[in-house]
Amino acid sequence: MMCLMGFFLLASLLKAQDAIDLSGTWGFQTDVMDFRRGSLSPRYNHLLQETIKLPGITDDYQIGYKNPYKYIDRLTRKYEYMGPAWYQRDIEIPAEWKGKKIFLYFERTHWLSSVFVDTKEVSSIDYVSVPHNHDLSSFVKPGKKHRMTICIDNRFQYNTHKWNHAHTEFTQINWNGILGEIKLLAIDPVYLEDLQVYPNIADQSIKVKLRVNNATKKQIKGKVSFVIEGTNYSLKDEVALVSTDSVTFVETTIPLGKHIKLWDEFNPNLYRINCQLNTSDGKNSYRHEKATTFGMREVKQGKNHVLLNNRPIHLRGNVENAVFPKTGHAPLDDASWERIMVLMKAYGMNHLRFHSWCPPAAAFRMADKHGIYFEVEMPMWGKDAEPDESRYNFFRREIKAILKEYGNHPSFVLYCNGNEITGNFDFIEELTAEGRKADPRHLYSGSTARTRVKSDQYYVSQQTNKGPVKVYEGLPGTDWDKNLESDVDVPVISHESGQRCIYPNFDEIKKYANSPVEARNFEVFSDLLQKNGMLDQAKDFFRASGALTVLEYKAVIEALLRSGKSAGFQLLSMNDFPGQGYAPVGIFDPFWDSKGLVTAEKFSEFCAPTVALLRYDKSSFFNTETFRGKAEVYNFSNSALENAKIKWWLTDTAGNVLKKGTLKKQTIANENVSPVGEFEISLKNISTQKVTVHLAVNDSIKNSWDIWVYPKHQHLMQSTANVLYTDVYDDVAKRQLAQGKTVVLYPSPDQVKGRKSLFHNHFWNPIMFAWAPMTIGNLVHHKQAMFNDFLTSYHTDWQWWDILNHAKVIEMQHAPQQLRPFIQVIDSYDNNQKLGIGFEAKLHGGKLLVLALDTKNDMDNRPATQQLLYSIDNYVKSEKFSPQVAVDETFIQSFLEK
Repeated sequence: MMCLMGFFLLASLLKAQDAIDLSGTWGFQTDVMDFRRGSLSPRYNHLLQETIKLPGITDDYQIGYKNPYKYIDRLTRKYEYMGPAWYQRDIEIPAEWKGKKIFLYFERTHWLSSVFVDTKEVSSIDYVSVPHNHDLSSFVKPGKKHRMTICIDNRFQYNTHKWNHAHTEFTQINWNGILGEIKLLAIDPVYLEDLQVYPNIADQSIKVKLRVNNATKKQIKGKVSFVIEGTNYSLKDEVALVSTDSVTFVETTIPLGKHIKLWDEFNPNLYRINCQLNTSDGKNSYRHEKATTFGMREVKQGKNHVLLNNRPIHLRGNVENAVFPKTGHAPLDDASWERIMVLMKAYGMNHLRFHSWCPPAAAFRMADKHGIYFEVEMPMWGKDAEPDESRYNFFRREIKAILKEYGNHPSFVLYCNGNEITGNFDFIEELTAEGRKADPRHLYSGSTARTRVKSDQYYVSQQTNKGPVKVYEGLPGTDWDKNLESDVDVPVISHESGQRCIYPNFDEIKKYANSPVEARNFEVFSDLLQKNGMLDQAKDFFRASGALTVLEYKAVIEALLRSGKSAGFQLLSMNDFPGQGYAPVGIFDPFWDSKGLVTAEKFSEFCAPTVALLRYDKSSFFNTETFRGKAEVYNFSNSALENAKIKWWLTDTAGNVLKKGTLKKQTIANENVSPVGEFEISLKNISTQKVTVHLAVNDSIKNSWDIWVYPKHQHLMQSTANVLYTDVYDDVAKRQLAQGKTVVLYPSPDQVKGRKSLFHNHFWNPIMFAWAPMTIGNLVHHKQAMFNDFLTSYHTDWQWWDILNHAKVIEMQHAPQQLRPFIQVIDSYDNNQKLGIGFEAKLHGGKLLVLALDTKNDMDNRPATQQLLYSIDNYVKSEKFSPQVAVDETFIQSFLEK
């Protein structure tokens, strides 16, 4: 027994020695002079004098230029370093490795890695998206200690776009280091260099393609044994091998049997295939194993949808921009990526687009596990397709490396070359066609949002030849979609949907304490807000603009779900984008932590595999009207809803049911958007201004929409002896004020010098897109008495649509600091000026209320505006109207046209 145990222990030790973990302390030296390029005694000729721990990056050790600046357009990297950096370690090669192939493996590095053994250069590798694997076999001698010196150069190796997310300082930083697994590997000279698995769901089989490398220069014979395992599943197979070449390709088909299960978002069934190569040259025997995970799934191009296992899927996606401020780089561990996949699923998403970068293996593993469909891209953007042969060759290598490294993952459904490419589209077609030919397990597209190419199998864009498929904001009615525009020759995915800006949450500043970056731009914005006397309102600005963005996301997503001929959408994005001017557009912050704006439960009411939808014309009604709703069910779940019970009901703000009804019981097909019936609700006798229409399918699938109901008001804005309504500030108004009376000044918007008023908050971010009016929603001081008869929250909702689109924004920067408008417009965070549509003040001993709102045009069709004016009228004619802040007449004159 002891001898047997000793044998197993020895075998275990020998096997363990086939890989040496090189994580730990390494010698280190920066090289800002780039001595290697200058042929000035490069670092590998010397013992490096400093140390660093790997895996890691230079930022972790405060290496580089200590940055004194506060960048506005991105997070500020605390220590900036771009240039060669050298890592060194003395390693004894085990004597047992004699006759083996020896490799130095880096799971993730950035960008160029060059390896030197003693003073000899081994190789340089410039892949961005895949591991670097250096062949040391001809440079090391087993049983001898060698000095390994590694140069990592994070400078741009080619003239590629500086914003691509694999390199940029705008999302993950342009780090220098080595991450993930770092190890020496020893394998027999006859080994499996590649293993690819191609499922065939019709035949319930897989085609296995192997590349066998033979460094012996002899004929070898043997076999490859396969073990395939999954949950309650096991299968063995083998194939014979004879080769006299240095490279031999083996291809075999393995039937898996009728019990094999498919992979998709609902049933992410995974299998693992282990391939054992046993060969002999007649004198020596060789053994090598290679394994991979795969899923039984096939992807095809449908008419309007991506087909997965011959069934249409609808992609509810997010754009992943390599935003990882905690570490400064994409994580390499499963737990970090699993957190993201679990959040995606909780919020009803099934798709993730990697914008101009390819994630590490852990991301694929967790997407495989949780059923998330990936779109993967190279680090290509903008003018990267313009003629440049060295850059072209880099991309040619990169696409092949991505397909080889990650092609087996079932989550890898879509491939695209890159983002918004311009230049030579013959080159883009070349890449796309070669990808399709090399690996049919994915669908291919030349570029997002730009010129189509012949080999496109899907298209991600804002626009097709039939019109815009983008949806950046909502409307107060829901009876619209993007079906016509989406119905072209390939499946169309709406590009970068959403993108409504939220005011920054300055509480996030402290979250960067242990990060390689800091939100110093937030400090600048906060200081500016304080200078303008509104720092105490920062959280209110964040909450109000955030609530509006959630409202917009609901409208945007539902519009795209109603678009049954759309292949899906990609939000930009669920988490904030800290670059390009800083775009806080997410319901998550850059750390993927919730901002507290919407729960997963509420979000998944309108974003999920099955969603109840309702089409209606508008959100604000008179109580003499009838609400008409057309119910639909978006069902891209894995089954039809048999004999579904569909009901609707109307509630007031207290949750009391005012009216209710049912629609015809029916079976609702999946893989479709189905009309399920219409209903009407008379709004007579509705006494509450805000009511909610609810729709439920089988009680478990619920959604709701707020609408507003108002009485008609015939005699608004009537002057009395004490209250003067006027649209001009003239001598009559001045005399009224001088008598201690009230003036309501409602200048026509075209007579106000201020900014345009909009319902929507700013697109993406105001620093990158400096588009007028540069505002981020509105803060409504809803608890003040002028709103006693106009039901509103602290943020604007769809009842404000008509009001805001007929108003003008008054510049109030020179008003007294204490004066706060009751309808306060939130300025862009890089400007932070005081803005308003309505305010009250003391002037000349009288009481003044100013409302920059059109009160004349088409008033018979503007119920919300009527109700607001009615509420203000009651207020100014009551004892509650008592402005506290005095203004100077010059301020009033400052915003009125002469």
